[in-house]
Amino acid sequence: MLLLFILILLLPGSTFGQTSIEFHDITNDSGLQVPLRGMMGHAAAWGDFDKDGRPDLFVGGFCDRPNSDYVPAGRPVTAKLFRNLGNDRWVVLKNSPTDFCGRTTAAVFADLDNDGFPELYAVNNSKGSSKIQEEPQKTAQTMTSKLFKNSKGSLLDISKESGASPEGILTARTVGAFDYNKDGLLDLLVVEDKFKKNGNPHSVLLKNTGNMKFQNVNAEAELPDDLYGFGVAVADLNNDGRPDFFVSHSNRLFMSRPGNKYREATELQKVFAWNPLDNEDWPCGAAFGDLNLDGNLDLVVSVHHDPARNKVYLNHGLKNGLPVFEDATERVGLAQSVPAKSPHIEIQDFDNDGLPDIYVSAAWKHDDQVIPLIYRNDGIRKGGLPHFVPIRAIQPGMVYFPAGPTADFNGDGKLDIFLVSWFPSESSRLLKNQTKGGNWLQIHAPIGSKIRITSGGKLLGYQQLFVGFGFASGHLPICHFGLGSFKTVDLEVELPDGTKRRVNNVTINRKIDFNE
Repeated sequence: MLLLFILILLLPGSTFGQTSIEFHDITNDSGLQVPLRGMMGHAAAWGDFDKDGRPDLFVGGFCDRPNSDYVPAGRPVTAKLFRNLGNDRWVVLKNSPTDFCGRTTAAVFADLDNDGFPELYAVNNSKGSSKIQEEPQKTAQTMTSKLFKNSKGSLLDISKESGASPEGILTARTVGAFDYNKDGLLDLLVVEDKFKKNGNPHSVLLKNTGNMKFQNVNAEAELPDDLYGFGVAVADLNNDGRPDFFVSHSNRLFMSRPGNKYREATELQKVFAWNPLDNEDWPCGAAFGDLNLDGNLDLVVSVHHDPARNKVYLNHGLKNGLPVFEDATERVGLAQSVPAKSPHIEIQDFDNDGLPDIYVSAAWKHDDQVIPLIYRNDGIRKGGLPHFVPIRAIQPGMVYFPAGPTADFNGDGKLDIFLVSWFPSESSRLLKNQTKGGNWLQIHAPIGSKIRITSGGKLLGYQQLFVGFGFASGHLPICHFGLGSFKTVDLEVELPDGTKRRVNNVTINRKIDFNE
C-alpha cells in the first residue's frame, strides 16, 4: 500500500501569495524503503552516475555495531547505490563495489576526470584497527575512505592507487570537491574529526594531478596540520576567482591567496567562536547562501546537540579583502534552540517565492509522519535584514536525521528532501515537494560557477555552485532559484575559468545546462 501523506503547513502570507509548504512521503513505493530497512544510516548523496538525466542516490551508514542493533535486518546493512528509473522509482544497483560495509560519514558525486560522468567519494570514519573478530563489523571498523571511478556508468574502486585515501587519514568526516588551483580539475579536501585516538587530526588537501591521481599539498597550500571538523562549506568570498572554505566544529575560515595558498581568517575567530554547553555540543553542518539578496553569501551553521543552537551569520561585504560576518541569529528569527540534534543545514527556496529559506535535518514526527524543520523566509526587513519563521511551533519531542540532501529528483521545479535515518528501526524518508505556486529556474553548470539572476537590474538571486555542503550530504551540480511571479529574467553565469555568459529575457520553469 502506498505510504502517502500530505503535510499542509500553514504559514504567514508571502510576497507572492504562497500559503503553505507541502510534502508527500513516497518512501515505500519509491523502492527505497525495503533495501534500507535496518540500516544505521549516516550519509547520502545525489548524483546522476549513469548520465541519463535522472538523479540517482547513494546511501551509506555504520556497520560496526552488534547484529542485534540492526532491527529488523538482524545484521549490518551495506551501503546502497540506487538507480533512478523515473516515475518516482529507484532500484538498487546490484553487483556494485559501492555495496560495502564501513562507517560511512559522508559522500559526494563529482566529475574528477572531466568526462561528464561523476565519480563517487564515500567518506569512512575508520578506527584504524579493530578488536572485533566478527564480520562484517571488523572490516567496517578499519575501512578507510573510498573513491569510485566512473567509467560511463560503471563504478570501479580506485581508492588506494589513486592516492585519494592516504594512509593516516582515518577519522574522516567530510569531503569538499573544488578546484583550488584553477587548473580545470576538481581537488578534494578530506577533513578528519577531532576524535582521533592515535595522533592529532590531520585533514588533507588532495591535489588532482590528472589521470585520477591525487597528492597531498597541505605544505604547498600552507594549510595547518591540526585542522579538524564535521562539515565543509565552499565559496569564493573574496572574489579572486579561487574557492575559500569554512570548516565547522573547529569553525575556521580559510581564504585563498596568490600562489594557490591559503591563510586562516583569524580576524573572524571571535565571530565564529563557540561556547559549548557540554563535551558533545558540536557545530556540525555549514552552508553558504544569499539570504537577503544583497549579492553577498551568508553562512549558516547547524549543531549536533540537543538542544541545538543553530547559527546565522550575515555577510556585509568585503573590508580589507575579508568578508564582514555578523552573528545575526536572534535578529533574523532563529533565537530559539531546537530540542533535537540538527546536523544538516541548507539554504534553499522550498516554496519558490523568491526568498531563500533555511532548512535543518530536525523534524516533527506525528504517528508515522515526518515534517522537516524549515524556517520560511517571510521577507526582508529594513536594512536588508531577512526574517525567518519556523513552519510549526518548535517544541520538545522532535527527532533528527544525520543527513538530508535536497534535489529536484523528478524535474518538476520543486526541491525534494531525502532524510537518512540513524536508527535502524526507523525508516529513512523520501519527501516529495508538492508545494503549489511560484516560478523557478535551475542552472546546471560546472562546480565553482557563479550565477546571478536579475530583472530590470534588480538582483533576484545569487548562488555559487558547489556540492557537499551541510553535513554528511552530497548534492547535484545544479542551482535552484525560486522566482515567485516573475515570468522572464536575465541570467549571468560566470564559469570557473572566469568566462561570463549572459542571456537576457530567459523564460522560466525550466533547467538550463551550461555544461554543454
